[in-house]
Amino acid sequence: MSDLKPVSKALLGAGVLLAGICWYLSFSLSTHIWWLLWVAPVPILYFSLRVSSKWAFLIAFTGYLIGRLSWVPYLQSVMPLPLTLMFTLLFPLIFALQVIAARKLMLSYRHWSTVFALPVLVTTMEYITCLTSRDGTAGSIAYTQCDFLPIVQVASLTGIHGITFLVTFFPAAVAFIIYRYQRKQSIRTLSLVTLGILLAVMVWGVVRLNHTSPAPQSLRVAMVAIDKQAYRRKDTTGEDREAYLANLYLGRVGELAKQGARMVVFPEKMFTVGDNRRTGFIQQFKDTAMAHHVGIVACVTQQKNDYYENRAWVIGEDGALLADYQKVHLFAGEFLDSLKPGKEPGLFLRNGTTEGVAICKDMDFQQDISRYGNADCSVLYVPAWDFERDGWLHSRMAIMRCVEGGYGMVRNARQGRLTINDYCGRVLYEANSDKGTPALLSGNIDIQHHTTLYNKWGDWFSLLNAIAALVSLLLLGYPGVRSGRER
Repeated sequence: MSDLKPVSKALLGAGVLLAGICWYLSFSLSTHIWWLLWVAPVPILYFSLRVSSKWAFLIAFTGYLIGRLSWVPYLQSVMPLPLTLMFTLLFPLIFALQVIAARKLMLSYRHWSTVFALPVLVTTMEYITCLTSRDGTAGSIAYTQCDFLPIVQVASLTGIHGITFLVTFFPAAVAFIIYRYQRKQSIRTLSLVTLGILLAVMVWGVVRLNHTSPAPQSLRVAMVAIDKQAYRRKDTTGEDREAYLANLYLGRVGELAKQGARMVVFPEKMFTVGDNRRTGFIQQFKDTAMAHHVGIVACVTQQKNDYYENRAWVIGEDGALLADYQKVHLFAGEFLDSLKPGKEPGLFLRNGTTEGVAICKDMDFQQDISRYGNADCSVLYVPAWDFERDGWLHSRMAIMRCVEGGYGMVRNARQGRLTINDYCGRVLYEANSDKGTPALLSGNIDIQHHTTLYNKWGDWFSLLNAIAALVSLLLLGYPGVRSGRER
């Protein structure tokens, strides 16, 4: 065994800066450089094995903090400054503690398998956060990988937490291999395991992406988002404003139908409708659907006596009301606006096939959206409303639910992204309405369900990680093996 020279502060600083920049760009809501997340932790994890626990905590916290700064402008746009500061500091603190725990296990127990300590701890913490947070899976680092389609396919087996495990395991393995090699310890088994896992994952991803099976039917769909200035007109108020907005949207249906559309999806909260006018508006949408022989998904805010509901009406080509879905997951502002959540999934039959509708934030929650996959849903229609800066991210979060559930999706977002994707997470068509500008998108989507292991077994991988994390924490209380043959 060889003793390594102490690490200079200059080298530590360079490593922290490199890691921070890589994290910053990989977390960014505008750059989407997925591969940097595989690189960022390597210098931090390597140096953590060579410095004291205090220094390890400091470099892990600092590097991750630099990375999380990329979210500060977005967080400031959706929450108060104190909460922005809290979230910006909380994630680096948690990561630094995880690095300290993994470091202790890797140095105390000389076995190569301790490389799994960090990915197990990170994955478990993320899983617990996703289960308990009112924002669901919004904080998962897995979404940074949405452009890396072979890795994305892992979600069909394990859910998104399998991706989180991989992007944490690989840099931990690289750092540990370098460290053991420099200390003249065996790296053969660790290297083979690392390469074996990556090879298996990539093969599975490529095979799934290239698997072709003829779809029973293909549907031509279309979406339209109107100019946000239409909502700011001062010469229309109250019921006149509702009618004006409804007519703006419905006025495009005929044009889209002539282009071949058989289903038109509108964005979230097209307008607010009083309970007394609900029937009249539904009939207007039914008449338009029958006139053009096209299905319509319309999403409105429905006013009750002293509260509101966010509802999506699905109307068939024959004018039948196929679904009247109430949004299940509301964001904080909607609670403040006296909205009440629904409880049931928006499943319905269209032409003998099970299809579904969900609204915006619903797609952030794995457990609820898994009900669509379990019901053999073949396509999901999603009216949405993003916050401009998060248009790309929020659309990709929704797309990941499709990979987990095995179906395609048509998503129309005000001030966000209009997307049509398949069950593998491939974006087939996309338009941008981030700035509130008008947008139009049409394309074909296969109406077909693909069974996934995640649908069948649920959070099996996350629970397995939770068990392993508990074992890891118990082992922290033991002194470990500090002498004897290296393994």
